[in-house]
Amino acid sequence: MAARSPSSSIFKTDGPGATRALAAAFARSARGGECLILTGPIGAGKTEFVKGLAAALGSKDSPVSASFNILRTYGGRLKVFHFDLFRLAPGELENTGFADYAGRSDGIMAVEWGGDIRDTVYGAERLELDFKLAGGDRREIRAAAAGAEHASLLARMEKAWRGRKKK
Repeated sequence: MAARSPSSSIFKTDGPGATRALAAAFARSARGGECLILTGPIGAGKTEFVKGLAAALGSKDSPVSASFNILRTYGGRLKVFHFDLFRLAPGELENTGFADYAGRSDGIMAVEWGGDIRDTVYGAERLELDFKLAGGDRREIRAAAAGAEHASLLARMEKAWRGRKKK
């Protein structure tokens, strides 16, 4: 289910498989150059979303939590640049090459724990996904688009998600 306002939506999933399916809906909508900021508590489904994204884009590798690596890259129709900034202070980001990945047309940036630096790094275009625990395996994922491109992307994602739910 998705609830919507002009550039935000709420998606509800009932387990890891549904969270991965939501990511697949995003993947069907992606064109390259997108920036996803994934926030929420540990165990809320951020990495499950990245797993679904990479699989839907054709990666042969299954993402793992990147907590001990700043970046892992997964191939496919579009690359997934999976960043985990959990252990990184905002001042340390400059030395990682992070900015080199922003807007790359051959991939999608999926940034876990990037909320604290959202306004200083990502620019005007991004899709923020905030994962909330909703009891048991259920999750509520609040999506907020910043910028016209990501607002359009969110609308395409919703359409793909609704199409998946009807099957």
